[in-house]
Order: sequence, then structure tokens, then C-alpha cells
Amino acid sequence: MSDGGPRTPEHGKPPADHPSQLLRFDDEASRRGLGFFGQIRRHPGVVVFVLALATAWWAWHGLHRPPPTTPEAVEPAPPAQPAPTVTETPKYRPGVLPLSDSVFSRPVGSSVTLTTRVMGEDSLPLADTLVVFHVVQGTGTLQPDTARTDEEGLARTSLTLPSTPGRVVVSADLVGSHLPWARFSVTARSGTPTRARIFAGDRQKADPGALLARRLVLRVTDQAGTPVPGVDVRFQVVGGGGVVAPSHAPTDSSGLASTLWRLGNAPGDQFVAAMVPDIGDALITFTATAVEPAAAAAATPRSGTPQPTVSQPAARSEPTPATVTGRTFAVGGNFVCALSSGHLSCRGGNDREQRVRQSSESFAAVAAGVSHACALTGTGQAWCWGADESGQLGDGSRTDRATPDSVVTDSRFSMLAAGVSHTCGLAADGKVLCWGKNMDGQLGDGSTRDRSTPSPISGSHRFVGIVAGWNHTCGLSTSGEVFCWGLNDRGQLGDGTLVDRLVPLNGPGTFESIVAGSAHTCGIRGGQVLCWGDNRFGQLGDGTNQGHTNPALVQGLPEAAMRLAAGAVSTCALLASGHVYCWGQNVHGELGDGTRDNRTTPVPVAGDLTFRSIYAGGALTCGFTRDGVQYCWGLNQSGQLGDGTRESRPVPTRVGG
Repeated sequence: MSDGGPRTPEHGKPPADHPSQLLRFDDEASRRGLGFFGQIRRHPGVVVFVLALATAWWAWHGLHRPPPTTPEAVEPAPPAQPAPTVTETPKYRPGVLPLSDSVFSRPVGSSVTLTTRVMGEDSLPLADTLVVFHVVQGTGTLQPDTARTDEEGLARTSLTLPSTPGRVVVSADLVGSHLPWARFSVTARSGTPTRARIFAGDRQKADPGALLARRLVLRVTDQAGTPVPGVDVRFQVVGGGGVVAPSHAPTDSSGLASTLWRLGNAPGDQFVAAMVPDIGDALITFTATAVEPAAAAAATPRSGTPQPTVSQPAARSEPTPATVTGRTFAVGGNFVCALSSGHLSCRGGNDREQRVRQSSESFAAVAAGVSHACALTGTGQAWCWGADESGQLGDGSRTDRATPDSVVTDSRFSMLAAGVSHTCGLAADGKVLCWGKNMDGQLGDGSTRDRSTPSPISGSHRFVGIVAGWNHTCGLSTSGEVFCWGLNDRGQLGDGTLVDRLVPLNGPGTFESIVAGSAHTCGIRGGQVLCWGDNRFGQLGDGTNQGHTNPALVQGLPEAAMRLAAGAVSTCALLASGHVYCWGQNVHGELGDGTRDNRTTPVPVAGDLTFRSIYAGGALTCGFTRDGVQYCWGLNQSGQLGDGTRESRPVPTRVGG
């Protein structure tokens, strides 16, 4: 119960407005820093100390403050300067970088400098580092093809562009490095067309109405004599009748445009005009002559006059003599054979008895394979010697011969051709017979059975020429068409496939002459050279190392080709001027240009020599100059070159005399 006095709140605490509670709040606020003036009241000594310290600071500041200046004495503040720009060292990606233009064009035949900079993975130049330059597309000459970087990481080379238009791609990379490489693309361009001239096909003769054997070929060049591609040439018959096809043709990369001409039916001279609108309608005239066939010489008996009947004895069957047209000089795999006044002599390798010991026969023509050879007498009888493991000597055995042995056949041949282990002969009637190895169908008789005596090829074709590669054979028909058979793994048959053929097949087209290397074939058409087959060493001459199953045009020959010669993986052409150009493998100097660099386009043989004939086989090339002197160049490890040494020669070397 209450006694009437003030009541205490719950829990026995005084009320909030009780004096004891007000004092408690002030104490707590002071302890927490929430009651500043309360602190001053409770600690007056601290306040005095702080005031004394502030007074001392202001006194010191007044003594050390600089005197005031008038407004005129105040210099204007300098203009604010922009903050300096910090230039960082450029960060290059590591590898070989093209420092000069990487894509550009220059006139054909000119030289350009290609510059690279080599940077390391730390973005710093690499000094004393070997850079290797390669022509990976097109053709051109690099000098040097390797270069070391200087202290700035720079390496340079000079590229000489080809004499014909086209694109040349050069790569630059580091030896033994995974760093990226540089690439340059240079287009060799020709100038404006200014000149047109006859290249081949002029002054031909044929029967009235006949198709001329050689194409009419016109060449267009610029002022410097460089071929100009893509120029329109128009052909038109202007006298004598007949027809040309095509009537319009653009020049190719060699500046050449061509057409076929079938003569009119009237005898006498006939004319075709070639016009070049880009050269102010330049007019060039081709001439051909239609010649009447000779009249039959047989006399006709007078009417009503009885003719006596004379009984003639049966004629004895004799082989038909052949008109031998083969060559008197032949280059084999590692040996050479030659005829002089019917006498046969050979030099070089003799590992399979191919260097004949002696022969009492007088020969008119000779052919050489890789390790065997054959020769023809004046009446076309064939004799062979050397290797015979597959029956390629044609004597019915498989025994090597050191002296010539006669081929077992009644046929008489005008020409022979020899491969690695097979031989073929062109008979007097135009048929072809072959013997020896036949695993790839190179005998053309429809089988793969070897023959130790001659066997006729399949079909009724008539030929005027034959050539033999290592394991394939080709024949030139009477109409100029090329038929090939045998191994075709590199496209050497020219039929657009890689399928071996056991019988002759027409594929490459029409040519005037053909030659065969180990696995490539070439021919002349209207002065131009076309090749097909293996091209790993540039032996097709089209500026690449890409093989072709169809004929590809050889690039860069300066004039019409008259003759060809094929080594194992090289090719040479004898031009109308007598100069020789070669292309393909050159490791032994078989191209004769003074180097040992392979060439994918023709290069001239060194020296101011003019030839009348050329021959090739294996890695050796030979030729006879117009004054009859023999020169050879290339491989000589067996003494086949003929200069009395075993040293290979990269330039024409005189033999004998």
C-alpha cells in the first residue's frame, strides 16, 4: 500500500526528470565526446594550453611572412604548359617483317630491293640472324638468297624480275625458327604494245585445201621488246580463199597469238592478214603456197593395142628397206654413243656393257636408253647391246651384250627409241613395234607381258616419229597427232589423267615434233614449246613446280623453237637463231648457264655459241655448233662428257679438237 510519497518507477529506478538522472547523462556524454562544453568545464587547464600554442604559431607566422608587393610588381604567372607526352617504344610482333612495300609492281626485267626487319619475342631487333629468301611462285633471281641481319635487325636482297609479265612471290624466313615469316608479292608488268611481228608459220607449202601443219603465230611486244599479254589479234584471209580459226585471239604470257589456216582450193600464193588494233591497226601478212600434186607418171596403153601377157616368177618375200632418219649421236643414262662414217664409238659408263667394244657393222643411226643402246644399218636392220634384264635388246634372250647383236625381226626400221628397259622401232610402213619390259604397258600391245623380241603395238595407227621416256612411249602420227602409252603416274601421257595406258591413246593434241624425259614429254607447235608430266624440278618450263596432265606452255622463250632435247629431268630448246635455252634440274650443270640452280623457265646456255643440233640424256646435254664443233655440259662422273676428266661442267665445254 502507498504511504502518499513519490513513487519509484519499475525496477526501482528514479524517473527521467530526477536530478540524479540528469547528472548521469552529462557524465556519459562527456565520456563519449558528445558534450564538448562539458569537457571544457571539467578541464580548464587543457583549454589554456591550446590557446597558448595557437598564439605562439601566429606570432611565428607573422615574423616569416614575405613583405607585401604592389600590383605593378607582380609578374604574370607563366601560361600553363601541357603535360609532357610519354612516347613508348613501339611494340613489334616477333618474326620477319617486310620493311619495304610487300605488294607492288615493276617493269619486267627490273631489279628491286626487298628489305626485312627481324624482331624477337621481346620486341627488340635481332642482329646477326640468318634470313633465307625463296621464290615460291613465278620466276625471278635473288641475289643473295640468304642474308644476315645488321645491328638494327635489317636484312636485304635484290630480286631481278623475269623477262615476261607475271607475279613473283618471295618469302623470307629464319633458319631453324618458329617465328612468322614475311611475304612479298611483285608483279612484273610489260609496257604498252608497240610492235607486232611474225613469230612462226610463214611461207609454208601444202596441197590446195590442206590444213597447214604449223600454226600462224604473231608476237606483240612493248618498246623494250618485252612480250605483252592480253592484246587482241585479228586474223583474216585476204587472198586465195581458205579459212582461219580462230579469227580473234589474245596474246598469251609470251606475247604470242596464233591461228590455224586451211588453204583455199586454188593453186598459188595465198595470204592472211594479222591486225593489232592496239597498235593503230598494225597489219602483218602471212603467205602460203598451194602446190598442185604431181601427175601420175604411169603411161596409159593405146586403145585397141593388145598387151602381151608375161608370166613372172613369184617374187621372193624380202623385208621392205626403210629410209633411216634417226640420229647419229645419242646420250644415254651415263654414256654417249656417236657415229662417224658408219663407225660406232661410245664413251662414259660401262657398268652394263653399254660402251660397245667393237662392231664390224656399219651403222646409219643410233639410240640410247639408260643402260642399253641400239643402232640401225643403212637398210634399217636393228642391232642392240648393253643391259638386257627385261629383253630390251630384242635378241630373244635376257643376257647383257658387250657387242651389238641383231634384233630378231623381219621388220626394217627408220627410227629407234629406248627407255630404261624397253625399246621401240618405227617400221618402214609407219607401224611401231616394241620389246623389253612391259610392266606399265610401255610396249603398247594391250598387255603387261615383257617381250624379248619385237611385238607390234595395238591399233592401225601410222607414225612418222617415236620417242621413249623411262617407262612410257609416244608416237607422232602422220596427221601430227600425238599418241602415248605406258606409265602415267606423273601425267606424262598428256591425256588429262594419271591412268596408265596399255594401248596408244590420243591426248596431247597436234605437234610438229616431240621428245621425252624420264617422266615428262614436250613438243613443238607453231614454234612454241609445250610440256606435260612431272615438273618437280621445273622441267616443264612454265614457271612453276606443279605437274600437268595436259600440255602447258613453256614461258619466256624469246623466239621460235626448232628442236628439243630432253634429259631425265631437264629440257632444252634450239631456237631459230641457233641459241640454246634450257630449264629444269641443274644440280650437275646440265642447263649450261654457269650455275647449278634449278630453273622453272628457260635460261640461255652460257657463251656466244650457235648450234645446229642438240642432244640430252640423264644429266648431260651436248650440241654441235654450226661449224661442226661438239660441246657438252652437265654430269661427268663416268667420263661421259668427253673432255678427258670426270669433272662435271656447268657451261659448254669443247669435246675433241
